[in-house]
Amino acid sequence: MRPLQRSTLLNHHQEQVKLTGTLISLNSSDKLGITQVYHCEGLLLCVTEDYTRLVLWNPYTGEARWICVDHSKYAHSLGFEEGNSCRAYKVLRFAHRVHEIYYVSSDSWRVLDVTPDWKMEVDGESNSNNYGVSLKGNVYWFAQDKEAGGNVPGFVLCFDFTTERFAPRLPLPFESYFEDEVTLSSVGEEQLNVLFQNLHTYEMEVWVTTKIEPDGVSWSKFLAVDMSPLTWFQFFSGGSFLIDEERRVVVVFDGDKNVSETSRNTAYFIGEDDYFKEVDLGEVTTCEVFPHAFSYVPSSVQINQTT
Repeated sequence: MRPLQRSTLLNHHQEQVKLTGTLISLNSSDKLGITQVYHCEGLLLCVTEDYTRLVLWNPYTGEARWICVDHSKYAHSLGFEEGNSCRAYKVLRFAHRVHEIYYVSSDSWRVLDVTPDWKMEVDGESNSNNYGVSLKGNVYWFAQDKEAGGNVPGFVLCFDFTTERFAPRLPLPFESYFEDEVTLSSVGEEQLNVLFQNLHTYEMEVWVTTKIEPDGVSWSKFLAVDMSPLTWFQFFSGGSFLIDEERRVVVVFDGDKNVSETSRNTAYFIGEDDYFKEVDLGEVTTCEVFPHAFSYVPSSVQINQTT
């Protein structure tokens, strides 16, 4: 099987969106339904709709690895540990108090001893699209204190695939509380971005990291826009966005806000001087109501074979 993920190309000179494919199989009778997609350094980790299989896939080379799992709705992330000669790719799988790690090279699982003092509205446990962001082999999420919840500011939580532990909490450059929108994204695999929209003022801020490691972070403001003259709504928390550094434009992917019950996905282009434009992405075709977008760069990395 060599599937092709439906993808969207953003034209950086005009506000255009071009759909380039659909998810298919070489066997036309074998329809493969995918409900979640995670990415790391050119590799994609796909979760089937029945939650019984994972597919680790390199779209550029066509190489794939099927991983059978028990029928449960888990959240996942894909990362790696730098080795002397090659990278050791790993999959983190978790739900509630259960945390497991899969080693691609040995085709084996290990249960981690984790007692969370945080909570995350992640894709496997809720209707959120908080997939986590892969950077330098580690994964970052927006999280909140488990006991205090939205009564104290949220933070960034990192899972270090080298130590196989969750790192200390990293501060955000603003204070966010319950019902504020906080969404993470990335520029390539080096820079973390965060979008913040206050529930009451509708002011939107986008920050980018000038330094990001599991044990430390520093931020710089990329864009600040008062959304109240442009829209009457708040973007969906746990959605997705990309930034165009050259044009200083943010592209937010969400549902169509012009109707009460959306059935279409929309890209919102937002920039300085009240710049705002909507681009229709077409009808919602999956159970995931809100679109999941990320920056993908092809890679020739090979998926390690079972040893």
